[in-house]
Amino acid sequence: MPPTRTSPRKSSQSTQLTLTGKPVSATSGKGGATKRVYTDVVLTIKPEFVKLLAERTKNHEYRKYKLRETVERVWLYETAPTMALTHVINVGAPRVPGEVKDPSGVGNDDFDAGKKVSKYGYPVQGMYRLPQPLSSVAMKQRYGFGPPQGYMYAPENLVKGEPIDSMEVLY
Repeated sequence: MPPTRTSPRKSSQSTQLTLTGKPVSATSGKGGATKRVYTDVVLTIKPEFVKLLAERTKNHEYRKYKLRETVERVWLYETAPTMALTHVINVGAPRVPGEVKDPSGVGNDDFDAGKKVSKYGYPVQGMYRLPQPLSSVAMKQRYGFGPPQGYMYAPENLVKGEPIDSMEVLY
């Protein structure tokens, strides 16, 4: 049975309810809030763009949103058919249209000309491959989170559990 309001007046403090009528917890995972690492972001990306990044034909990752200034690494969660966390890229400070000035990378000229929806271009400075792709099921079981719809700041347990020095350096 869906939750119903018991009072028509508005409360100064409201509680969000789940579909079963229970209050939504402010914490996630087992026993507490998930600690985030603001140097690392988990990003959802199509497999064809990961391939272009690995081949170095794409040298910027373009996004509509600006990430925190502290971001150094982006963990790439590939959408279907892969559906796994597969790579990590090192990124530099974001660029805006007109600042890339590098025609060698896929999408760079269009970004500089303002033809893309994206407002920020993150230069890719290095790339790593995880020893084994981390499926969405494994992410949930091991680290307590599923694939983000867009992006999320990385859980600390992921960054510690999948150290960069255990990954294959692609460049």
